[in-house]
Amino acid sequence: MLEVISTTKNKKYKYIKSLLQKKMRQSEGVYTVEGRKSVCDAIESGCDILLIAVSESYFKEYGSNNGYESIIVKDELFGGLCDTKTPQGIIAVIGVPKTDNISISQDKLYVYCDNIQDPGNLGTIIRTADAAGLGGVMLSEGCADAYSPKTVRSSMGSFFNIDIITDFSHDRLFSLKDKGFALVSGALTPDAKLYTNTDFTKPTVIIIGNEANGVSEDILNNSEHIIIPIYGKAESLNAGVAASIIMYEAVKQRRDN
Repeated sequence: MLEVISTTKNKKYKYIKSLLQKKMRQSEGVYTVEGRKSVCDAIESGCDILLIAVSESYFKEYGSNNGYESIIVKDELFGGLCDTKTPQGIIAVIGVPKTDNISISQDKLYVYCDNIQDPGNLGTIIRTADAAGLGGVMLSEGCADAYSPKTVRSSMGSFFNIDIITDFSHDRLFSLKDKGFALVSGALTPDAKLYTNTDFTKPTVIIIGNEANGVSEDILNNSEHIIIPIYGKAESLNAGVAASIIMYEAVKQRRDN
């Protein structure tokens, strides 16, 4: 018989609700995923599912998830656990994967997010990197939280399909240059060359900078600079859009080579 939560004072309820806060996700080493499709994607991807909470209505329609610790939450309380305005009635608590042993392969392309602040942009970059078949997404220290509900939701399931390496320092990035990787930054600098005129067939890390300030100066000093031309009156492109354009150009070159 599954436990039915009927009060916000319940320990499990309070625990799941606390994970809406970044500091709690970090201290506990867990994050949450909302919605039927996202939870199913997490299960199919072999994520470390620690707990699943479902609303009464969801339970009546779909039942419980066999094999995982589950609880039922009263309908009127369930929304308090969620970041979305219209919850689907299911949320999972998942252990953050270990990234210490992820190997960086010279055969693959990577994208490095340098202090990206918007979770939507970060989720878009993760989703595009997955779609384009990149080797992984590297996040600098100070990036938006990779495990925030908004980032996970924006990735549309790609979050579970590609390696995401957080707290990837600039020094660690520069060490890849010493190992033969080209570091290529999107930048509005006088020496920037057209992105289509850049050779992406060699081992490459594509660097996308902060939405307001661009790529950090120390990275600019240690990387090639590329630019996406703007033919209209817009001052710049959204970081997620710019990353997508560059990633697909890089993949096209590799497929054509």
